[in-house]
Amino acid sequence: MVPDSQMSSFSIQEAQDLAAFAAQTTARLALAQARLSADQGETLAEQRWVEFAAARVNDAARLVEAALSQARLLPEFAGARKVKSETLSSSWADAVEGVFDAIVANVSANGPLIEALFPHQRFAALRRPGSAAHSFWLEFERRSESAYVKRLCGDPAYAFLPPLLEAAKASEQRLREAAQPRRLPEAEALKLRGQVSDAAAVLELALRQARSLCEAAFAATPEVVAELGLDAKLKRRAPRAEPAKVSAN
Repeated sequence: MVPDSQMSSFSIQEAQDLAAFAAQTTARLALAQARLSADQGETLAEQRWVEFAAARVNDAARLVEAALSQARLLPEFAGARKVKSETLSSSWADAVEGVFDAIVANVSANGPLIEALFPHQRFAALRRPGSAAHSFWLEFERRSESAYVKRLCGDPAYAFLPPLLEAAKASEQRLREAAQPRRLPEAEALKLRGQVSDAAAVLELALRQARSLCEAAFAATPEVVAELGLDAKLKRRAPRAEPAKVSAN
């Protein structure tokens, strides 16, 4: 662990940068281990140093990933949530269209089941999140709960239908949850940011230790450190300037 007096404060974005840099470092450490294994001579101790460095970086990186996952409801993740929502929206559309395609393939393209579930086949609306997609789902959900559809779901000849309807329902639920994230109280948000910052500080120390251990492992051939990129350092983002406050005189 890092002593409190020596810990730096890391933003969410900086923690994400560190996690990405750690993934690159892990790949470079694997190359370093392979290089040491291939070299002739007494390299057992050096191999252990690099193995230890890799283990420290991996353990610390997992802490950061866990902290970032717990903090996913913070405003800093709004952009990522939007991308995820678009992906879930596409998956939901695929699930609903999958019901239609399965009915066409297994029953008929213009039979009563299609009429019961899809009287209006405006699938394009599903891929445009908004009121039209919401209305489509409400109508589809109501129709899928009708007595006629439920009766067919119990018919062995329509065994394909229940799991597809359930998949569409589950997909829509994931989309709805992503579109309406829980609002965090300020105290909880501060706690989550602190957890991410603390985990990032541990990872930053592990990365510095890994760099030193690699320099020691390749002390006889220091050019290898640069060759494998083991001397790379992550440049921290410049702090954002606070907006100037206008005096109300």
